[in-house]
Amino acid sequence: MKKISYSIIAIFIFGIIAMGFTHKVYTNKSVLIQSVEINVTPAELSESAQMISARLKDFSTENFDMTIINEKNQIKVTLSDKWDMKLVDSLLTKKGGMEFYETYDREGLSEILKDNDHLFSFFNSSDTISKIGCTSASEVGKINDYLKTLGTNSKYKFVWSQNFDNSDACLYALKSSSENASLIKSSEIESVKYSVDKISKSNEIEVSLKKSAVQLWADATKRNINHAIAIVLDNNVIAAPIVRSEINGGHCMITGNFTKAEAKYIAALGNNGELPLNFKILK
Repeated sequence: MKKISYSIIAIFIFGIIAMGFTHKVYTNKSVLIQSVEINVTPAELSESAQMISARLKDFSTENFDMTIINEKNQIKVTLSDKWDMKLVDSLLTKKGGMEFYETYDREGLSEILKDNDHLFSFFNSSDTISKIGCTSASEVGKINDYLKTLGTNSKYKFVWSQNFDNSDACLYALKSSSENASLIKSSEIESVKYSVDKISKSNEIEVSLKKSAVQLWADATKRNINHAIAIVLDNNVIAAPIVRSEINGGHCMITGNFTKAEAKYIAALGNNGELPLNFKILK
């Protein structure tokens, strides 16, 4: 009888342990991403997986597993339950293109638009040096509809700010041309790192350029003193500082009201190049 009781107790304890392990696996989150392109090579899928892995490692020290499914052009990422999933989906699918652009202020854009300047009525008039204006996130769709009526123009393109928290969205007019749209391209960026200012304790992003772009950056900042240069990540402006002096040495500090997660997210995307493929999340 005792032997049977011990067996029942042993089975009961084993059941508790097994339930514990099952619960741990259950709380892990798996995300499956699919290449939008149909004709994908194993090399392209492997390169994408390596870049996404580097992004995740830059963003967090938490564990994750990655599996490449070549026959379906898919990548499966399994993350521990300690991951903050708010920005992970974007780390897996965003292209990761970081560029620097010269900008128009309201006066400069008004000269191009001439009499067709109804655009300004959508916004307040504050801080018109670096941006066209800001509005609530709910108004963005209506303004985009109006922008479509302006048609295309080779001299400018409109880009909205990165909106992490559903606060006001700001519209920027970037100088553009068919020959040389951006000042700095992703391929000219050496590294993008997250850091914390020693005095203010604010979250920052430090961008270092390759040698080939150092003089280009110095010339651009000299030419744009008292004007804004927009830093654009995946077609969203993450910052548009006003240049106060020529910047030599090929370095740039991006500051703003970033949370630690937001700053690390920007650095993780900008630091690892552009994905060779486009991905979507499979629900």
